[in-house]
Amino acid sequence: MISAALAPLNVDVTTSMVAVVTVLAVLVSGLATLAKPSRATIAWGTAYAIGIFGAYLWLGGYQLDDPVMRAGASAILFSFEPLVWWGLRAFAGRRPIWWPVIAFIALGPVLLLGTAGHPAYQVAFRALFLTASVFAGLIVYELIRMKNVDRDITMPLILASVTFVLLAVVAVISAFAVDGLTAEQQLGILRGTNSTGAMVMSTCAAFTLILLVRTDAPSRGGWDEQIERSRRRLARAEAQGDDAWSVLDVHLDDQVDLREALSATVFAEVRDRFHADVERSVPAAADIHCIDDGRVIVVIGAGEEAMRHHVPALLSRISSMGEGTAMPGIRVSASVGWATATTFGFDYDMLVAAAHRAADAARAAGGDRWVRAERPASASPANLEA
Repeated sequence: MISAALAPLNVDVTTSMVAVVTVLAVLVSGLATLAKPSRATIAWGTAYAIGIFGAYLWLGGYQLDDPVMRAGASAILFSFEPLVWWGLRAFAGRRPIWWPVIAFIALGPVLLLGTAGHPAYQVAFRALFLTASVFAGLIVYELIRMKNVDRDITMPLILASVTFVLLAVVAVISAFAVDGLTAEQQLGILRGTNSTGAMVMSTCAAFTLILLVRTDAPSRGGWDEQIERSRRRLARAEAQGDDAWSVLDVHLDDQVDLREALSATVFAEVRDRFHADVERSVPAAADIHCIDDGRVIVVIGAGEEAMRHHVPALLSRISSMGEGTAMPGIRVSASVGWATATTFGFDYDMLVAAAHRAADAARAAGGDRWVRAERPASASPANLEA
């Protein structure tokens, strides 16, 4: 006969959440954060480390029936989505935005702990749930924007995030539409949903994030370092008063059509030739960032006269790509956006954004051309060259 002191712990959704989150945190830390440390993987490792703390705090609050501990745990668990979103932006080479993440992580516990044990707690919980769902929606947006990542890798986290958003909306609607349940019963349903959702979200996120890191192209291994190097070069140029700097955003025209028309092997050849042609057409000192199969960012320290030579030469080289490749009858071209430091300053992200808009304008005009970005307030139209 087993004594009461040795009786096994009752396994329910709460204890299962603790076990699942712990295992996933170990996997993400070992296979992503420690294997390929970067700002993105560190943010994801931090999200799971905080998740462990929140899960164990939730278990303690559940066992002790302490509403304050449960409130704090809920706020901590909701911090998972903002950190994952921040990491995805860093992984994709976009400027990570800190302030909404810090604000959410700081204000969430204050909101729930301040209302723990009071009728206002349900309102605060639903409000925080809905706010966290905004970050879940942003996660979906960032994953969809990753054009060079196989959809089967991103799909688990996309589906989990969409479900999270739907649950948050339902939780808010239920506060007004559901009758016949006491406040305590509604709160119990919310707690169960929160625990189950934490397990589903963390599991799907672990699969997607680990696969993103482990299947990432070798050229992306030093992505953060490449971007930071370009930022430092632009900062030095600004300090020295050297405004002869530009950013090119080079897009392969009709990338989707090429994928569908060509076999995987031939498209891989086109992609490699595209990247190689960009490298051969710009000075050796230029910084080249291959964003995906059909997009390359180039940071060049060259005057306007030199740029007017490099950009047409780049377009000419890419348009002659069909010679010597196994794609008869298919024409390859590119659209280039050109942003200068004299117009947009030395901020890397601002220059890239301006060049990207100009590249979009070049594609809208038919492709196989370049567009020089101008300030929106400028009276003169963008410069077009066929």
